[in-house]
Amino acid sequence: MVVLSSPPMQDRHNTAELLSTIQKQAFQLGSRGLFVFDLDSTLFDVSPRLERILMDYAALPEHQTRFPESCEILKNIRMLRSDWGIKNALIRAGLDDHHAEFHDSIKAFWKKTFFSSEYLHYDIPYEGAVEFVQKVAGFGCEIAYLTGRDVHRMGRGSDEVLRKWSFPLSIPKAQLVLKPQAGMDDAEFKTNWFRAIPYEAYDKIWFFENEPVNVNRVAQHLDHIEIVFFHSTHSGQQEAPENIPRIVNYLLK
Repeated sequence: MVVLSSPPMQDRHNTAELLSTIQKQAFQLGSRGLFVFDLDSTLFDVSPRLERILMDYAALPEHQTRFPESCEILKNIRMLRSDWGIKNALIRAGLDDHHAEFHDSIKAFWKKTFFSSEYLHYDIPYEGAVEFVQKVAGFGCEIAYLTGRDVHRMGRGSDEVLRKWSFPLSIPKAQLVLKPQAGMDDAEFKTNWFRAIPYEAYDKIWFFENEPVNVNRVAQHLDHIEIVFFHSTHSGQQEAPENIPRIVNYLLK
């Protein structure tokens, strides 16, 4: 079982100072700067999506018939921002020791719905995220949303939700980059995407990411990328290096 600690209390002044410094650099660089953002748990809080999935599971008659007690508990389930997947929420609700059929059923439902366009509309941007991305885009920097989501299952919804929240996307220099196939390794996909960028194309590239596996792979192979670790939640497979900047929101005050 992976148990992650809650993100540390971040000094608001330090976060604002870091983001302000980055914005000043972005202003100076303009089109010679590239900002790359992951989506899940970096720009968007996915806990509302997870919570809705569990509630919808409990609302289906076939699940209520098969697992009446479990579904009754799920009606009041609450996700935390620090939850990665649904496992810890089920443990807190006392559903971790329920029979295997229930766990197989809810895991299959989660996999089908979480990795779909339909449920992405429940995601909510982290504090200051929209304004921060809009600001650096306004300076002329290029924007890329580099996500482990795949085109087939989540492409349409990803595009819709970015536009819904007014993240820059309709401008010429903003692009959404998704995996062409679902089974591709996230860290390899993202690292290879960075590798394909001509070295001389930008004077500086920033990469905002919450998953240490991806952070470490990019840092290992591409030391010219400026990485900012978004400390929200992650798989627990690795830890992010202590020497890279980290934030828990995008607020400048």
